[in-house]
Amino acid sequence: MRQLPKIVPVESDEDVHRVARLVAEAWCRFDQAAWLVPNRLQRRMILGEVARIHIEHATFYGTVNILADGTAATVWFDRHRPMPPPLDYWSRLADVAGGNVSRFMLLDKLLDGNRPGDGHEELAFVAVASGCRGAGRGRWLVRHHLAKLDNAGITTYAGAATGAAREFYRTLGYRPVHAVPMPDGNRICLMRRTPHTADGTEAARDRAPGRNGLA
Repeated sequence: MRQLPKIVPVESDEDVHRVARLVAEAWCRFDQAAWLVPNRLQRRMILGEVARIHIEHATFYGTVNILADGTAATVWFDRHRPMPPPLDYWSRLADVAGGNVSRFMLLDKLLDGNRPGDGHEELAFVAVASGCRGAGRGRWLVRHHLAKLDNAGITTYAGAATGAAREFYRTLGYRPVHAVPMPDGNRICLMRRTPHTADGTEAARDRAPGRNGLA
């Protein structure tokens, strides 16, 4: 198997911008994207700007990793403690989303209302550049962080917007919890993954973590 690029943490504004571009490209493939931003010409730009707000936030309240060649990235949030919204979130969201802001606000409300109350890490985004899909880059990034979470005994959740995403998460040990109905008639499947032991089986129970579960 060809060696994949090195995984590096996202720290600079330039790296945040690179991840936002990847997320916007991936987001555009989902049916929900057309509901969020009906204007096809504006869709990718607006999705990228909205994603950037959340990615910046994750650099303070989670983990953002990218491959060194910029072809794939993952965005995680640490939800073991109450997390404040991004700084000036509503005004920033209105600025970048424009007339689409009410749909983004509704999406936030739906996801927040269905988010588990137990401490966990949330895999918010997995994004791979269009010309590099199918080569294991996204899986490599997710497994890299899951290994740390397994060692710390941390449960994770992810939201799957497509059947392909559900299958991807299933192969990584995630199991469906429930489906969140969306206004466009589609559903986002909330999936849960309990910590796994070194032999790949699910641990008997979660351990109480510290900050990021790694302290």
